[in-house]
Amino acid sequence: MGFLEEAERIRVHVDQALGRLGFIARARVEEPPIPELGDLATPVAFDLARKHGLNPVEAADRIIAAIELSEIEVLKHVENVNGFINFRFDPVKYSVKVLNEALSKRDDYGKFPVASRKILIEHTNSNPNKALHIGTLRNAVIGDVLARLLRFLGHEVIVVNYIDDSGSQVADNILAHYFMKTPLEPPEGVGFDEYSGRVYAEYSEKIEKDGELRRLRSEIIRRIEEGGNEVADFARFFSEKVVECQLETAWSFRIFYDLLNWETDVLRSGIFEWAVNELRSRGEAYLEEEGENKGCLMIRLRDVEEFSRLKAPDEVLVRSDGTATYVGKDIAYAAWKLGLTPRRFRVKKWVEQPDGRTLLTTRWDGEEYDYRGADLAITVVDKRQEYPQKVVEHALRKLGAPPEKKYLPYLYEVVALSGETASELTGVEELKERRMVHMSGRKGIVFNANDLLKTVFQKVYEETRRRNPSKDEEWVRSVSTHLSVASIRYSLFKTDKNNIIVFDVKDATRLEGDTAPYLQYTYARACRILEKAGVDANSLTEASFNTPEELGLVRQIGKFSWVLNMAWETLALNIIAVFMRHLADMFNSFYEKCPVITGEGIRMDRLALVKAFTITMGNAFEIAGIEKLNEV
Repeated sequence: MGFLEEAERIRVHVDQALGRLGFIARARVEEPPIPELGDLATPVAFDLARKHGLNPVEAADRIIAAIELSEIEVLKHVENVNGFINFRFDPVKYSVKVLNEALSKRDDYGKFPVASRKILIEHTNSNPNKALHIGTLRNAVIGDVLARLLRFLGHEVIVVNYIDDSGSQVADNILAHYFMKTPLEPPEGVGFDEYSGRVYAEYSEKIEKDGELRRLRSEIIRRIEEGGNEVADFARFFSEKVVECQLETAWSFRIFYDLLNWETDVLRSGIFEWAVNELRSRGEAYLEEEGENKGCLMIRLRDVEEFSRLKAPDEVLVRSDGTATYVGKDIAYAAWKLGLTPRRFRVKKWVEQPDGRTLLTTRWDGEEYDYRGADLAITVVDKRQEYPQKVVEHALRKLGAPPEKKYLPYLYEVVALSGETASELTGVEELKERRMVHMSGRKGIVFNANDLLKTVFQKVYEETRRRNPSKDEEWVRSVSTHLSVASIRYSLFKTDKNNIIVFDVKDATRLEGDTAPYLQYTYARACRILEKAGVDANSLTEASFNTPEELGLVRQIGKFSWVLNMAWETLALNIIAVFMRHLADMFNSFYEKCPVITGEGIRMDRLALVKAFTITMGNAFEIAGIEKLNEV
């Protein structure tokens, strides 16, 4: 485990030294801000100084004297720098240890011992009346990378996609197709999901201006929730056709699921009924008898500190017409995720996915789904849903969620497009002048994921063909597809989740800088070295690394498990992207300065370093969902 393993070993030895000195404390071991200060450091002397009134410099000297330094195999020396205890590794011993671990573990390199947990991740959740757009795609990519990371580390992960087939947006389309007889078949060359989005944009505007249509929409929602009627059957048929298209899009981005949970099945399974009845029996929900919410079932929030400052904090769970609200259904669904409800979904097989995994779907005529709840339920949702998610978390506590089970809303900021990219996708010339362009489904300003992929592919294809004039068409198109998908995926998770992304096609497809193609080209460069060498590097007994480029690359390879551990503890996925970028930069510096194959033969230690790089970057690619290309 390289850096992580050595950090833990040093922490244990420091803790033991503290015990010998009569102190009970757990040392923090961290990476110094600059490499010149050493490989690892601990500020524990300052912790003791504050607690016991000691001089930190003197405390550090005492701690160093009490450490059994000879037992730390890769340690070269330790020093006291103004109270900070800095540790420096022996570069040869550390290099041999790191590279041998990578060469021996291969696909498992980067893993470290974890207490396996059952984790449910909900992501994508696009309304089944439109094509997946770039905003939903960020949700799906984040969720997919989370799932890949947690599976890589050894957790049991279930990925679900919640299909909101009983809300007002689907009702708009049902009104258009079922009642207004708008043709169901899309124009030639247009996907059903994209066509549905166009119909929705057209009719939602009409409905908002017409009171009779609004009343009809409410009736449609009621009949969908009720089930067992022609409207509900048509709505399910319509939604399934859209979801089939959405899944094709998700699969093209290497995104896969274990279960589709339909919102109508939350209602018909009895899960929703159980949740609202349980809240009522616990005194947490009540029937409003006056005011604008008269006749509605409300969840009581007015006495809760985080909601008390709101003008009308109590939330509606069931409207006066008997239909369920989004937050009401979300509470019931979240209760199922944690295994709180005795009611269960029934499921059937939907399809075999391109990755070989079977996709299940909830269905009233299926078999009972044997699911007992997750230890951790992660819901990937944009920041605009922060408040309703707080209501869900509060309701789960009131429903008796045990402290060892955790519900985590994974909030992220939205995606916009640069003006130039938005103009290219929509054909609207004036958008070029804007720094960023946001989407609006009701206004018909939507940037579909499929259109985005086509646009990126065209640019990547042109560059790939230019660089590889002798390659056949099938190879160029295959490589261009993998580069295009990686470009978009990487752009959607490399940024801190709390920051808005402004996606730009040119920036995402550059071959230099912080892009997926840069990483893939670097990986392919390393593969060519291994192929040219013609021999394999399976282990290393000694290394004569002495250049900053060699040692820097070893150090970065050794930090892989350290970075994955930080990603697991914080669920900050962008730090994986930062690691990959730095790893590629360091390999390219090594490539420029340190020849592996020379006139005298092959430097086997450097060849081992190249192999360790491909293993590390390859495993990082698996987590990021980026295709490994041996040739680009």
